[in-house]
This record gives sequence, C-alpha cells and structure tokens, in this order.
Amino acid sequence: MTREPSAFKPHWPEGIKSREFYRVLCDDKGRLGGSWLQIMVDDQGDVYVSMQDWEDLPKGRPSPLPSIRIRTLTGGGKNLRTRQALLWLADAIRRDTRASR
Repeated sequence: MTREPSAFKPHWPEGIKSREFYRVLCDDKGRLGGSWLQIMVDDQGDVYVSMQDWEDLPKGRPSPLPSIRIRTLTGGGKNLRTRQALLWLADAIRRDTRASR
C-alpha cells in the first residue's frame, strides 16, 4: 500500500473564503475572458467546479463540451500553481476511483 501524500490531508488553505469564486483563464483562449475554470466553496465546505470555453466571445456561443488548457512553463504556461493543483486533483480522482472499485 502506498502512503497518502500530505496534500490529501483535509485542511482549509489560508486565504480561501467561502462563497467567493476563484477563476483562472485558459492559457490559449483566455485573452478575451471567455474560456476559464473556476472553483467556489460554499459555507458547508462543498467545492463547486465550473468551466466555460467560449473562444469568440462575444460572438458565437460557448462550447457544449468545455475544456481549457493550463500549460507547462516551457509550453508558455502562466498558471503554474493551478497546473500543479490540477495534477494533484487528477491523482486524487485516480486514487478515489481505484478505491471505490
């Protein structure tokens, strides 16, 4: 059995407020503000994740299957902390789904 990384121990990060949206723009399509990922934590501590992929804002319409890209530093990334957190999220999902089988 592998040891759980300390990043997975429940704790409330300093500076995070409930009912406040934390948004990051897409590294590729975020220049107009229409492609983003956001997180909101409610008063009970439940986390909501949403995203929008609307490259031609205000023309056109949002993608029905949104995705955004958070690049590596060598790939031109601007959101390195977000990228690292998303890698931890992927690992958490992998561990949770493996544990529930």
